[in-house]
Amino acid sequence: MKKKLLVLCALMLSIGSVIGCSKQDAGSASPQKTDDKTAVSNGMSEKLTITWMARAFQGGGWPDDNTMIKELNKKFNVDIKMQWVPAANYKEKLNVLAASNDFPDVFFVLNPEFNKWKKQGIFMDVQPVLSEYPNLAKIPKEPLYSLNPKGKLLGFPYYVTETRDSLSVREDWLKKLNLSAPKTIDEFYDVAKAFATKDPDGNGQQDTTGFSFYYDQTNNTIRDVDFIMAGFGLYNQWKDINGKLVPYQTQVEEWKKFLTFMNKAYTEGVLDKDFAVNKIRSTVDKFEGNKVGFAYLNPNDWNNHKAAIKKLVPDAMPTALEPPKGPTGLTGTLNLDMLDKNVINAKIDPKKQKRILMILDYFLSPEGSDFIKNGIEGVHYKKVSDGKFEKLEAADKDRQNLLNNWVFRPFDPGIQMYKWEDPSYHQMIRDMFAQNEKNSWKNKGAGLESETLTRAGSNLNIKFMESVSKIIMGRDPVSSIEKASADWLAGGGNKIIEEINKSYTE
Repeated sequence: MKKKLLVLCALMLSIGSVIGCSKQDAGSASPQKTDDKTAVSNGMSEKLTITWMARAFQGGGWPDDNTMIKELNKKFNVDIKMQWVPAANYKEKLNVLAASNDFPDVFFVLNPEFNKWKKQGIFMDVQPVLSEYPNLAKIPKEPLYSLNPKGKLLGFPYYVTETRDSLSVREDWLKKLNLSAPKTIDEFYDVAKAFATKDPDGNGQQDTTGFSFYYDQTNNTIRDVDFIMAGFGLYNQWKDINGKLVPYQTQVEEWKKFLTFMNKAYTEGVLDKDFAVNKIRSTVDKFEGNKVGFAYLNPNDWNNHKAAIKKLVPDAMPTALEPPKGPTGLTGTLNLDMLDKNVINAKIDPKKQKRILMILDYFLSPEGSDFIKNGIEGVHYKKVSDGKFEKLEAADKDRQNLLNNWVFRPFDPGIQMYKWEDPSYHQMIRDMFAQNEKNSWKNKGAGLESETLTRAGSNLNIKFMESVSKIIMGRDPVSSIEKASADWLAGGGNKIIEEINKSYTE
């Protein structure tokens, strides 16, 4: 009987009727719906091994036997081999793979490397078959085709809510010190200084500080003081001035004001003295660790942020606030560029390419997006009544949402709003997003091509940021930003401006 069933399934697969066989699989917690076109395509009779490299953050990735991977393996008749690379080392890992020309079957690629390699035949062009994958085809056109050569689609964007993160403050510290949430940069400085000098945690030691930041090594800029930069009139790297893009490296006077502020904060202990060694999540860790009073927090992760702080301080309370205004009323908030891609190796077996596309398309379907976010019904959550669900213990153990959080997910701000959560909590998150959107601080040059930027921009920007760091720490005078700007222009910046603007007008 087993042989007959296998033969029957193989025959049905060969004529494109995957649904019939999938219904025989009683072990699947997410049976394929008859109207789901992603599973109707043929070619799933052969089990395929797929190597998949993804970026990992706090807690690291899944072990090989994770329930979610097992479920995907069953559903698509694959053996997925996940390689989770820490975010801090991801760029280095990409370049090691490029040197050996040994890329996995599907992988996440940072936008500078995507630009650098997109003409080398490394990435599969999905454009000719895009219409066969309806959910992928519905990705908004602007992020879908950004960075791609004209007429080609070499990678799918990893969705981010562009004004996602909220500037947040320890409200309990404000109350303890009888302070109000700051509305201007000057008020922010005063509050941050109080956090650094007036013992807001009440332990009798001067072991707290106002704020911190880190260097984004991917884009060679600084992060988490975006609101201060915007408040002093600095651009988010590039701004359209009368139809021409101007880089912030040329804003000498604005840099002087910003750096004067930052040097004062460093000298007086208001700024975290260890900022130079911070990594991508260090500012959040220090906020959660009861060391820093202000930080950018992800509203999607609000309950986790709150729980982490409350482990140390049961009465702690983070609160989102509007970014304070600068001396001339300018303001802005952290903006994330949706430029990084998930790509498929152009050199692998077309059968693998097709299977990967089916999986990615499934992730964006209603059924698939529910799966990668909420997990498996009966394993990670259970239905209590109509519209009511309960999270199960296995969700915390399995971390069922890692594909959704770190790999590929729908283009929806609600990507981390879970079905078992209180709707009022979801509304709070949406309100944070709405407040952030009002203060959007866009980089108008994001993703534009420049041969000089690709070839030499990283070193140029690193040198510029080294000067910025030395000024903040008082090793160089604020006036030295003039030389840093001139060196950036002379070292290739003028050519970058020319090439970026050519790309902008095209």
